Amino acid sequence: MKTIAKLLCGVALAAAVIAPASAKDLNKVGISVGLLGNPFFVATIKGIEDAAKKINPNVQVTSVSADYDLNKQVSQVDSFIAAGVDVIMLNAVDAKAIAPAVKKAQAAGIVVAAFDVSAPGADVTVMTNNVKAGEEACQYLVDHTGGKGD
Repeated sequence: MKTIAKLLCGVALAAAVIAPASAKDLNKVGISVGLLGNPFFVATIKGIEDAAKKINPNVQVTSVSADYDLNKQVSQVDSFIAAGVDVIMLNAVDAKAIAPAVKKAQAAGIVVAAFDVSAPGADVTVMTNNVKAGEEACQYLVDHTGGKGD
């Protein structure tokens, strides 16, 4: 699962950066996730950092936890805007309510990439297929238990 998270978010970052990278360097990336204690987000952040450092080894990556609080996440987006980030990677706490913050970031010339949860107006959105992931997880269990179990 960690590999999938790294891959997906690395792809999202790369896609989000392709357009602005030709116009300016990638110097700062801001990442806002629902909860930093979630292993999925830890792996995701690592994937984003790795992808960003392939583009610019000196890139500054700032990751923050919204703690599933919309007001906190909006404030984080405002802080990223003030810091002059080039890209915001966003795991929206509230897919619809985050839209004005996305628009504000874009108005400031920042590329917004949503992941795992859509964010209306984002330049790119990358999501997993949870049904397929569930199927693969169950198949893994079947394969490794020999079809036996309670």
